Amino acid sequence: MKNFLLTTFLAALIACEEKTEETGSSANIPELVITDSLVIENLTQLAFIDVMEDHSEYLFYDFKTSEFFRVDKSGVILLKANRSEEGKDSYKSTYFSTAHYMKDDQILVLTHGHASIYDLDFNLVDSKKIDFELVSRTVGGSRAALTFAKYLYTFSLDITGDVEAIVGSEEFSIAYPFMTIRDINSLDKLHKSYIPKETQMALNPGQYYNLDPIVKIVKDEMYAIFPNSPEMYVYEFPEMKLKTFWQLRPGDEYKQIKPSNPDIGLDGFFQSLAASEYKGFAFSNGYLLTFFEGGTPQSEIDALPNRTVGSAEFNDLVKRYKSKYHYQIFKGQDKIWQGDLDVNLWSVRDILYSNAKPGEDPEAVEKDMQTFYFYELK
Repeated sequence: MKNFLLTTFLAALIACEEKTEETGSSANIPELVITDSLVIENLTQLAFIDVMEDHSEYLFYDFKTSEFFRVDKSGVILLKANRSEEGKDSYKSTYFSTAHYMKDDQILVLTHGHASIYDLDFNLVDSKKIDFELVSRTVGGSRAALTFAKYLYTFSLDITGDVEAIVGSEEFSIAYPFMTIRDINSLDKLHKSYIPKETQMALNPGQYYNLDPIVKIVKDEMYAIFPNSPEMYVYEFPEMKLKTFWQLRPGDEYKQIKPSNPDIGLDGFFQSLAASEYKGFAFSNGYLLTFFEGGTPQSEIDALPNRTVGSAEFNDLVKRYKSKYHYQIFKGQDKIWQGDLDVNLWSVRDILYSNAKPGEDPEAVEKDMQTFYFYELK
C-alpha cells in the first residue's frame, strides 16, 4: 500500500458551500485527507466488496469477468476466482447478493436460495439452502447483509410464509421484522426488529423503492440510516433494541421521496428519480460523515417525452442530478458542516474511499491499473 503525505483539500470544501451551522465558523471542522491508496493491476474497474477486520486483505469483484479478487494491503492480487460457473465449487448462480469475510479465514457468499462458505482459496467448504431472501434491489455487494464476529445481520424476508401477501400489502414497509440477527453458522434467527415508527416509511406508509438501510456495527452497537429517511438510528447489538435516534437535518438539498403508486407502471423508479437518497456514512476519528444524493426537479421529470426507464432522456437526468453527493459532518449528534466535494466517496465497513482524487474524472482515460484512495477526517 502506497503511503501519501496527508493531502488536504478541505479549504476547497469549506469554500464551496456552507459554513458550520452551529458555530458560523470553520475553526472546528476537521480536514478530509487522503491517507493511503491501493493500486491493483487490472484493466477493468473493480467493485470493493469487503475488507478483513485488520485491513490486511481486501475483497473485490470484477463484473465483466465474474471473478472475485483477493488483494493484500500492498495491492498484490492473491487470488482470482470465478465461482458462478459450473463445477464443484460453484455457488450455483449467475450472480451473488453479498460476499463477506468471516472469522477463521473464510468467506460467506449469499445468493438467491443458498449460502456458500469458502476458504481463502475459494474452495467450497459448505453450502446450504436458506429459508430467507434479502430485501434489496442491489446484487453483487448488497448492503442487506453483513458479517460481524459470530453473527450475520440480514435485512430479509422469510420465504416460508405468504410472501405475496406480505409484499403486496400497503403496510409492507413497516409490518414485517426485516432486520434480523442470525447465528453465522446455523443461520438461525436470534433477534429481529421492525423498521422504526419514526421513519418516513412508517409516517407515510406505502410502497418504497429502497428499504434496506446502510448499517455499521461498532462493538455492541449497530448504526443504521434508511436511504429515504434522514435520521440515524442506534441499536443495541446483537439484541436489536432501538437505543436512540436523531435527525440528520439535510435541509433543502434533500428531497423526500413519496410512496410509489402501484397503479402506475414503474412509478417507483420515477419517485426515486425525483427524491434524495442517503448513499452511505462512515465514522472517522470521532466524527461522522454522511452523504446523500439530490433529487431531480419534478418539472423536468414531467417534461420527459415518455415514461421509459433507461431512455436517453431519463439517463441524462440521472447523470445531471443523481451522480454527485452532498456531504454532512457531525460531532456526536451535532451537525458542524454540510456542503459539496469535488469527489464521490463511498464506504465499506470502517473504510472511506474513492476511485479518484478530488477533481479527477475516473472515466476520463483508460487505465491498466485501478487505484483506490483512502480518506479520513482529521
